[in-house]
Amino acid sequence: MFNTETKWFPCPVCMKPLDVRTSKRKKPYVICSPCGVQMFIRERAGIVAFESLVEQGHKENVLVRIAQLEQRYRLKCPECGKSFWATPELLETKPLGGRVSGSRCPDKNCRGIVPVGERAVKDSNAEGTNTADHRKEVEHK
Repeated sequence: MFNTETKWFPCPVCMKPLDVRTSKRKKPYVICSPCGVQMFIRERAGIVAFESLVEQGHKENVLVRIAQLEQRYRLKCPECGKSFWATPELLETKPLGGRVSGSRCPDKNCRGIVPVGERAVKDSNAEGTNTADHRKEVEHK
């Protein structure tokens, strides 16, 4: 299915690994249809820098690093089921002592709090491809 020689670049919105494509004019681009992100690299300096980032990500196995970040900081609200990234603004503290109790769901109509110990999102993200699962597929090919 997935070729380890394929060049990948993460979507800047959802972090899903995207295959780097080449236009008719030999310029790289990526598209994430679920997020609506299209990124085209036009100028020579940008193309060189982009290719360097893609190569560096390939050497350092950036997909593994993204999956590790996702396991630590991607949370799922126990009330509404939405997944979201943990941020300092969403931290919920206890009234006495100020200890962190968890992270609030960012949805204004939801009062859900993800407790501190529950970190990993176990189901697929909105696009239907979990970064960790995708990374495993890429590594095994």
